Amino acid sequence: MGSQAVPDTGMPIRVSDTHQRRPIPPDLHRYWRSHEEYGYLERYWPDDDHEGWVKNIRAILASHLPDLATSDITYFAKGTFNRLYSITNPDWEGKAYVFRVSIPVEPFFKTESEVATMEYVRRHTSMPIPRVIAFSSSDDNELGHEWILMEMMPGQPLRTLWPRMPEEARVAVFAELAQHVKQLVALRFSKLGSIYFSDVADHVLPLEDAALPAGPSPNHKPCEAPGAPGIKLDRDIGPGNGFVLGRLVAQDFFFDKRIYYPGTRGPFTTTRSLIDVRASLLERRLRDLSPVPNQPWYCEMDREVSRHHARVLAIFQRLKALIPRLVPEHNGPEDAGVLWHDDLSEHNLLLDPVTFKLTAVLDWESVGVVPAYEAHHARPAWLSDRDWRPTPLVHLARGVPRNDEWLKKETLRRAGEMGGARRAYHEIVGTLYHTDEETKERARRKQKLAWFLAVDMLLRWPWWAEEWMKEEGLWEEGSGDDGADGSLAAPERNGVTRGAVDGIIHQFEAHGELGGLGQESVADGKALDAMESCATDGCKAAIKQCTPDAPAASGFDKTAE
Repeated sequence: MGSQAVPDTGMPIRVSDTHQRRPIPPDLHRYWRSHEEYGYLERYWPDDDHEGWVKNIRAILASHLPDLATSDITYFAKGTFNRLYSITNPDWEGKAYVFRVSIPVEPFFKTESEVATMEYVRRHTSMPIPRVIAFSSSDDNELGHEWILMEMMPGQPLRTLWPRMPEEARVAVFAELAQHVKQLVALRFSKLGSIYFSDVADHVLPLEDAALPAGPSPNHKPCEAPGAPGIKLDRDIGPGNGFVLGRLVAQDFFFDKRIYYPGTRGPFTTTRSLIDVRASLLERRLRDLSPVPNQPWYCEMDREVSRHHARVLAIFQRLKALIPRLVPEHNGPEDAGVLWHDDLSEHNLLLDPVTFKLTAVLDWESVGVVPAYEAHHARPAWLSDRDWRPTPLVHLARGVPRNDEWLKKETLRRAGEMGGARRAYHEIVGTLYHTDEETKERARRKQKLAWFLAVDMLLRWPWWAEEWMKEEGLWEEGSGDDGADGSLAAPERNGVTRGAVDGIIHQFEAHGELGGLGQESVADGKALDAMESCATDGCKAAIKQCTPDAPAASGFDKTAE
């Protein structure tokens, strides 16, 4: 059969009928369950009949790609929303493929946007990503699920290689990634949404936009981004071109029950319109809890939120009341539309195990055009501290001790470990938008507000949102008509607060001791002891201030009576 089983035809092959999009199944709750450790809703497959799945995959291949049907098909991994099977053959001289089957969390749109986004990125950047061979954005097939067939990329996940990588290799691989990311974030867009092929425009665009004629448009010329001469908007975007920017595929919109909630999913012309929709969906989710075991959509998180329901709703109402002030109606420089992959993590970056060179960037589902400030300076997830979070409400209810002291020391340890890679990466990527002091402050508050409005963050850390508003002096400003008496006490935390860590960072940056990494770096020191040893008196005072002698009790620490 030769070294390549499937020739490169230039475009992914869609085997499903785009004009027969099926309605959302009414029983999607069977793909969700309460996470055993953390208590939130997690996605899972209700069956493990891999032998039957392999048989059905082989039948699909026989119909559409018969050269692959007699190959070895083996289950080898699962992702957040997917189950993966490898397709190999000794005659292919190292070539292999991945057949990825998806849970129906956002039928049609997630698959369509992922495949189109990957093709768009392949055309406009040097990012090493898999080539999609074929796909079905319908579950009308032998599997009963949507699927994507793509190349299997060489390399090993960063997480398995990082411990043995020398510092120079760590710096080098993120400098290499930065070159690709710089190309990615240079692509600018006039709206916020997801990329699709233009032949599905009638499904993903507002009716007035979808009605524009399809086919090549010789008169289409990308316009320049406002306030950014030389930066072109919407390259190859529009019904008359190869791609369109349509409704946004994001977990904020389809996670758990949200898939059933009515309302627009974009595309959005302003950040404010996007934030308003996020807030609306979150409010409906807060009023649609499933706190009873064995009922559809039950999770431990919902049970705990229901025990503090009035208080959590009051916190949400204060956040919601802040939106008009923190997110103006008109876009600023920080709201420029950028195509951003927000999960450049240790799982999705593949490296050559010998040279440590980057070989692939994976997992392009739910990658869309978002406001530039939400890209957090285009920092990869692995270089950030996004997964280092305080103790969630579910753990407090179980009596788990707060993790604040550990969190403080771990944040500083990682700052030392990641410092060189962070510095090299950001020197290459540069800034995403003009950042005077006013813009930086506006973007910083927007970032935090967006974080608390995202998916289930407020349900997991309601006390953290309250604490943030008080630290920022926004608690009274955001009071609104929420039925609260103005006396809700944010729980005091053992050890450091996030605001206190941010204060330390500002102190160090003021004295040039962080190498100019910016607030998002969270700190740059080997550990707390090393940080204190090199700190100015002001920094030491900040450190001392965030380590009280005795822990304080929290209203969220106890189960409601």
